[in-house]
Order: sequence, then structure tokens, then C-alpha cells
Amino acid sequence: MNKFALLAVVAGVITMWVGGSSVAMAQLYGTTGGGDITATPEQLEECKQLGIPEFACTQHSILAKKRLTTAQQEGAYGSGTSMVAKTFGELGIYVAALGAIFGGISAAFFAMALRKPKIQKSA
Repeated sequence: MNKFALLAVVAGVITMWVGGSSVAMAQLYGTTGGGDITATPEQLEECKQLGIPEFACTQHSILAKKRLTTAQQEGAYGSGTSMVAKTFGELGIYVAALGAIFGGISAAFFAMALRKPKIQKSA
């Protein structure tokens, strides 16, 4: 096995080991200080209006619900909306840019393969 392949395998193993060992616990549970989180009466009323269950009523869930309802309005765009929308828009630009990049790279490799002299085998 050549040195480059061995180095690539070792780098891959190290990357998988480091990437798989860390877990973001704060993102999973959402609490920063511990203890009970209780909603204020104003928050409970707002959760009732937005259709959020009482046990899940937090400031984060209220803001997430408001963001979702704003994104679903007609003509809304920006954070929270799908890239696969009704128009060509941003998704088309990304697909065209990626196609140009990968197409250029493949064309360069194809041109390099054509320029290499063919080695003739002697019988």
C-alpha cells in the first residue's frame, strides 16, 4: 500500500473517531441552567391561542410557532421556507453552480486523460 493511501485511511479513521465521539447535550435538552421551567400566565395564554400544548409551552416553542406561521404565509420567503419552492429561484442557481463546478472538473480530467501519451507494450 502506498504512503498516500495509508495516510488517507488513517485520516479517515481519525475523522470518524473525533466526529463520532462528541455529543451536543445542550442541543438535545434545551435547558441551560437546570431546574424547572415554568411558563408565565401570559405565555400560557399565547400558547393556547397558537395551539401549543400546555406541557410544551416555553418561549422557544412560541417563537418557533410564530416563525413557522410567518413562513407559511403567501408571498413569504426567507428563513423557514423550503428551497424547493414553486419557482426556479435559488435552488436553480445552486444546481447550475454545482453543475458548472463539477462539469468543469470532469472536463479538466477528461482533457488531461486525452493529452497523456499512450504507452505501447512491446511483445
